[in-house]
Amino acid sequence: MSVCELRRATLYDTDAVYALICELKQGQFDLQAFSAGYAANLQDPNMHYQLALLDGQVIGMIGLHLQFHLHHANWIGEIQELVVMPHARRVKIGSQLLAWAEKVARQAGAEMTELSTSVTRHNAHRFYLREGYEQSHFRFTKAL
Repeated sequence: MSVCELRRATLYDTDAVYALICELKQGQFDLQAFSAGYAANLQDPNMHYQLALLDGQVIGMIGLHLQFHLHHANWIGEIQELVVMPHARRVKIGSQLLAWAEKVARQAGAEMTELSTSVTRHNAHRFYLREGYEQSHFRFTKAL
C-alpha cells in the first residue's frame, strides 16, 4: 500500500471534491451551485478542507469549520464532511484526516471537535467510537 499524502484543497480540486461529496451523500448535486459554494467556503478563514491522496489520486477529504459557540464560550471545530472512497477504506486514511482536523482545531484554541453523521451509517458510528468520539447529542433537522 502506498503512503497517503495530505494536502490543502484548492479551487483546482473542485471536481475531485464534488465526486467525494457525491460519494458521501450517494447522490448528485447541481455542479454550478456546488462549485460556487465551494469557492466561497475556500475564502472563509474558518473553513478548512484537507485532501488525502494515494499515488497522486484524491481519495478522501475532511472539512473542518472553526466557530465560536456561545453555549461553550469557546471555539469548537465542527467536522462537516469526512469521506474516503470505498476502495481506499480500512487503511487508516479516515483516522489520518481526523487527526489532522483535531490538530488544527487544537492549535486554533478549540475546546473540542464535533460532528454529525446519519443514523443509518452504522460503520461510521463504529469508526467514530473507535476514534474516541462519544454520542453526546441528538441532532434534529427540518427540511424547508
